[in-house]
Amino acid sequence: MKSTVFASKAIALALGLFFASAVPAVAPPTTVEYQPMVSTGLAAHMPFEAWFVFDKSLDPKITGYEVPAGARIRFTFPSQFTPAEDLPLGAVMIRWTQGGIPAKFSVVRDSKDPRVIEIQFAEAISASGPGSPGIKAIHLRTPEINPKAGDYPILIEFINAGPVSGTTRAMAKITPVPVPNIAFYNQLHGNQDEDWQRVKRGEDAPIPIDFLVTPPDLARSSISLKATSEDGLTILSDGKRIGSISTSGAKLSLTPRIFGSGYARLGIVELQAKAGTAPGIAQIVAKLDGGTQCVINLVIE
Repeated sequence: MKSTVFASKAIALALGLFFASAVPAVAPPTTVEYQPMVSTGLAAHMPFEAWFVFDKSLDPKITGYEVPAGARIRFTFPSQFTPAEDLPLGAVMIRWTQGGIPAKFSVVRDSKDPRVIEIQFAEAISASGPGSPGIKAIHLRTPEINPKAGDYPILIEFINAGPVSGTTRAMAKITPVPVPNIAFYNQLHGNQDEDWQRVKRGEDAPIPIDFLVTPPDLARSSISLKATSEDGLTILSDGKRIGSISTSGAKLSLTPRIFGSGYARLGIVELQAKAGTAPGIAQIVAKLDGGTQCVINLVIE
């Protein structure tokens, strides 16, 4: 009887190990989003520049993905993208929420295929807590020139990357012309996290909320905010409406903060958010007419 029990346990263990090893690794689902400081990165016939954003919330309390030392991530652009030899392989940032991850990595262009960009990690990136939450997005500026308007899948391969080893595809939506671009901007507050702040009921958010507005024209106008209601603002360019800021979820009130002409000409606007009396998650939604939108989350406690 004992030998039969032991044999059954051995068979069960062997089957468990087989099925565990047979489970394929899965690469993170990824989307392609505008880089905040340009309006041309996903425009036809312009150099490619964008964020590859993984399926993880930017809430600092939620961990991202970790990769071991020696891992590689390869980005293969479709044949419609045109490599440009005179353009350098530009800025790359590995991000978790509002800041870069100080891990050692290098970026190379494949010597056999100029449409392949590879990131090589010399150090591991862990996902062990708020101070080390792992990768959530990668900023990539490449020597590829975007094709005509359309949807183009970019192949992403995670190699020797542990549980996230595998392949996925991210769709790059190339627009006919550059579009107005808005994104949250934390450079005025020492890279503190404006997104996912925790706010006491009835109190102001600890850090004011900044947005960077990047219009597609070359001459930058003066950008400002105007209150339209307690929880709504209009975004103005030289006094003319170009977008709006509204709220959803838990109650918030918004107050524009006035900058001098220098910041206004740089396209930076700032507002103060005040929590209502009910707990929950509140969202500040900034939209540009005919352009992108950006969402900031606040947790009211």
